[in-house]
Amino acid sequence: MRRPRLFWRLYATYLVIVLLCTAAVGFYAVRSVRDFYYDQTERDLQARAALVRDQLTSAMTADTPQQLETLVRQLGRASGTRITLIAVDRPGVVRGQVLADSEADPATMENHNTPDRPEFQTALLGRPGKAIRPSRTLKENMMYVAVPVTENGRITTVLRTALPLNRVNDALAKLYGSIGVSALIVAIIAAIIGYSVSRRISDQMRDIKVGAKRLAAGDFTQKLYVPRVEEFASVAESINQMAEDLDEKLRRLTQERNEREAVLASMVEGVLAVDAEERVIAVNAAAARLLDTDPVAAEGKSIQEIVRNPDLQHVVAQTLDGHRPIEADIVMRVGAEDRNLQANGTLLHGDDGGPDVGAVVVLNDVTRLKRLEAVRRDFVANVSHELKTPVTSIKGFAETLEDGALEDPEASRRFVRIIAGQADRLNSIIEDLLALSTLEQSGDSPLLQLEEADLCDVVAVALEVCGPKAEAKRIVLNEGCPGTLLARVSPPLLEQAVVNLIDNAVKYSAEGSTVEVDLAQTDDEIVVSVTDQGQGVAREHLPRLFERFYRVDKARSRDLGGTGLGLAIVKHIAQIHGGRVSVDSVVGRGSTFRIHLPRT
Repeated sequence: MRRPRLFWRLYATYLVIVLLCTAAVGFYAVRSVRDFYYDQTERDLQARAALVRDQLTSAMTADTPQQLETLVRQLGRASGTRITLIAVDRPGVVRGQVLADSEADPATMENHNTPDRPEFQTALLGRPGKAIRPSRTLKENMMYVAVPVTENGRITTVLRTALPLNRVNDALAKLYGSIGVSALIVAIIAAIIGYSVSRRISDQMRDIKVGAKRLAAGDFTQKLYVPRVEEFASVAESINQMAEDLDEKLRRLTQERNEREAVLASMVEGVLAVDAEERVIAVNAAAARLLDTDPVAAEGKSIQEIVRNPDLQHVVAQTLDGHRPIEADIVMRVGAEDRNLQANGTLLHGDDGGPDVGAVVVLNDVTRLKRLEAVRRDFVANVSHELKTPVTSIKGFAETLEDGALEDPEASRRFVRIIAGQADRLNSIIEDLLALSTLEQSGDSPLLQLEEADLCDVVAVALEVCGPKAEAKRIVLNEGCPGTLLARVSPPLLEQAVVNLIDNAVKYSAEGSTVEVDLAQTDDEIVVSVTDQGQGVAREHLPRLFERFYRVDKARSRDLGGTGLGLAIVKHIAQIHGGRVSVDSVVGRGSTFRIHLPRT
């Protein structure tokens, strides 16, 4: 619905008041003037009647009716007044009969002693009477004034004077016109003044409205003009003061919000806040990553819409229902991997100890810790197993010798060789463990010495080291190097990694096969690859090949003298150089192990 403007409300009200006042004043003026004219005419008629009465009193006793009528006509023409002489108490004459009239023949006039002639009836009571009515004889509107004529204390006749009101009405009409024109002029001037005042008030209110709209839109820089009118000045000053207060409060709130958002955004932990209806209030970036959702799109939605995990939904519901913090471990499926999350929920209290308004759930991603814990458990188990096997063998054969096998020289020598072999195996495991420990410490130390070296030379040295083992199995080692490949590396460490890969390739390749050692470079990295023609590795084992003590075929690995730490050492050496490792394998066709080094 369209709302009326203040200008039209003010102007219309002002105009109505002006018109009503003008009409009331005009009506009062007209009525006053008309009453004045009528009163003046009545007094004039009474004065004329008084003058005529003295002349007619003597004539009525001395003159004949014709002489009396002639006198009445003469007096009527001389005074410009209609004069009527009506009988009241005269011998031989009926009360109300017209004795003489200055304008008509008395014989034709009807008896005036009737109720419709109130002036005559009032005169019969001994006092002047007045009436305004149309004349039946002259057919025009007249004012009648009747006065009693007495003889010896009794009313014998009534003298009536009358004037037509046309002249009075004409004069009043002219006066009405003057009053109307004056009232119209005054109304127009008042309307113009009212328009100006209403427009000025409306403009001031419009300025205040425009300023209030700017204030509502967040623009606190423009101050309102303060008018001279006290009421408007108070409103403008109040709005300006409110703008300053709001500006200060918004600045403080914005600063607090930015600080809070900066803290939440920099937190590693995910923070999820919901209201009492389980609708999301806020989600920081870490929580959005953990829950695989958009922080902006999640706000205002229920927790069931953005998270399909029933465990997390249960944690939120428990937190809202309870009065103590909630702790729970949940597993989230994000993409193709599972994430282990530790959830801590607590109630979100209202201001000043008011009712609880929601809950906050803090999510910690403990996936890496869980994996490290699993690796640690596996490592302890594997180390224990790997060390236990040679120790058990050494102890068993030593006890056998102690129990009497020393008496048999052949058996003694065989047992001693086995004990020596198991001791060598135990020593290899310890050396590889120490090497891994050294690599880990070197990776964390800034003292690792890297120098620019030709990787082709490093690979050539590694091939020379592994050459005797390859010749023993009639395995051909082929080198593919496109030329000089310079990179910042630790030559001894990189040589050890390449030796481990070549040694594994020789161990697991059939006699008379070929092992290819190639170097290649791309825009971002240099790749050292070792390809064998062995039995290959099934796909499910590939992600764990570089873990410590992980073996695809444990029995065969031990028979070949492996410790299960060689590929783990290769992985750590690549990581120390800022690189990575990868593997491709096809069962029955062989495997390709790669070291990826960044280009400098």
